[in-house]
Amino acid sequence: MKPVSDYLFVFEQREQPFVGYERCLVKDLGFKEAWLRDIIFNEPELVIGPCRAAGLTTDEWYAWRKELKVETGQIDVLLLSSQGKVGIVETKLATNPENRRQVLAQVLDYVGHLANRFAEKMPEIPGGADGQPIADRGDILDALEQGDVLVIIASDEIDSRVTKLSQSLFSRHLTQQWDLALIDIALYRSLGAEDRRVVVPHLRNVVQSDLRQVIRVVVEGETPKAKVEIERITRDVGNASGREKWDEERFFRRLDAGNISPAVRELASQLRDLAHQFPVYVTLSWGTGKSGSMVVKRNGGGLIEIHGSGEIKFRPDKFAKALGDEEAGKYFRALRDVVPDAMEMTYPRLSPDEADKVAPKLFEILQRTLNNLHHG
Repeated sequence: MKPVSDYLFVFEQREQPFVGYERCLVKDLGFKEAWLRDIIFNEPELVIGPCRAAGLTTDEWYAWRKELKVETGQIDVLLLSSQGKVGIVETKLATNPENRRQVLAQVLDYVGHLANRFAEKMPEIPGGADGQPIADRGDILDALEQGDVLVIIASDEIDSRVTKLSQSLFSRHLTQQWDLALIDIALYRSLGAEDRRVVVPHLRNVVQSDLRQVIRVVVEGETPKAKVEIERITRDVGNASGREKWDEERFFRRLDAGNISPAVRELASQLRDLAHQFPVYVTLSWGTGKSGSMVVKRNGGGLIEIHGSGEIKFRPDKFAKALGDEEAGKYFRALRDVVPDAMEMTYPRLSPDEADKVAPKLFEILQRTLNNLHHG
């Protein structure tokens, strides 16, 4: 993927476009590397936006920690998704001599040590609009244990040699699920009298995980006629013990294969149909946990989560984004009438047994809410 142009062209109405901005580096503006780190921490979409466009994530992401110390160094920016996935952002300027192999090895070390670091002591999980934690601690630890991490290297100009190194270095880790994104935070300064700057983040390269089968070769004997036994180790989605990447087909296959109550399976199918009924407004996203999850969203805000384990979860701090303040309040109160104990939790959840008892009522509530919005 080639870098963007060294120039940005501007125009007004039907005028001929003309050069308005020229590409520059952080050093040209008199800033230091900490500036790049800080703007990403304050606005994670600078790096998450290109990743989302490339299909690496559909989650909402939050800034978690800056300059987090681990055994092997210090993580510049730590991000966290609404599904409990961790993002590690390493920032390097084009003028930094470490902007090649060393930075790649550095982030690999971070990934390897972060699980142990968090098992002992995890930083406070960031809160949403109402201050409630945006992710579950168990989901975070599960993701780290399986190596399901989004790794981002951000620079004001990515060295083209880093892209080649990243392909070879990360492709060796066939059983891990890291995704690596190399992102240029391209800076432009105005050629006019005004002192204006423009930031254009774009993806230079991506290495996306592709879990492959692991072959164990057992050799018995030392002669040329030695017996060789090959055991192919596969992953059964219905019994997934590792953290998987899910889609609609795989998730529903998991529900059919698992020990999930018929009522919850029916609810999942009904919610899928409901999303198809309102395709412009309602979307489905798929989690990456051990058992997978289906999140029903409207306007990007989650309304209900069904997990492959049979659990059902809610994130009330997302209701207003999905429905607007008035309808969000009605939706919350309707849920509270059905599952009062759960809705008192910071991160409301229903056990498989609880979910089985109330699944039909949950569908009625969500269907009524969406119908009121779109047909009221």
